[in-house]
Amino acid sequence: MKDTAAKLRRLAEVELMRAEIEARKVARRVLWTSVAVLIGLLALGMLSFAVFLALANAYGNLNAALIVGGVLTVLAAAALVYAIQAPGRTAQLESEILARSVEDARENLREDFEELEDRFDQVTDGLARFLKGDREPQGLGTASGNMAAITMILSAISALSPTLRRYIQPLLKIIS
Repeated sequence: MKDTAAKLRRLAEVELMRAEIEARKVARRVLWTSVAVLIGLLALGMLSFAVFLALANAYGNLNAALIVGGVLTVLAAAALVYAIQAPGRTAQLESEILARSVEDARENLREDFEELEDRFDQVTDGLARFLKGDREPQGLGTASGNMAAITMILSAISALSPTLRRYIQPLLKIIS
C-alpha cells in the first residue's frame, strides 16, 4: 500500500502505451488502405491508357481493355489484402504483454484498496464500539482521554482529505 501512487502512475502509463499501440495499428491500416486506393486511382488514370494503346495495336481494343482492367484489379486487390491482413506475431505479443501488465497493475491496486478498506472498517468498528460505550480498548487510558485522542485524529484526517471530511464532520459533531 506504500506505493499506491506509483502503482496508479504505472497503470496509467501501461494504459497509455496500449492506446498508443492501438492508434499505431489503426494508422497503419488507414495508411495502407489509402495506398491501395491511391494505387488504384493512379493505375486507372496513368497506366491504363498507355497500356491500352500499346495492347490495342497488338490484340485489338476489346482484348486490350480486358488485360489492362484485370491487371489493375489484381494490384488493387493485393494492396487491400495487405491492408486488412491480420496482425503479425510481434503485434500479438505486444498486445498480450500489455494486457498482462494492465491486469497486474489493476490487481496491485485492488489489493491496496482492499487493505485500505479493511483498515477503515477496523477504525470505524472501533469507533462505533467506543461511542456505544462498549469495552474500552486496551492501552488507551480513560474514556475522556480516548475521546480527545479520537477527536484529534478525526480532525487531522478530515483536514487532510476533503472527501473524508464530509463523512468525518458528522461524527465530530456527535462526539462534541
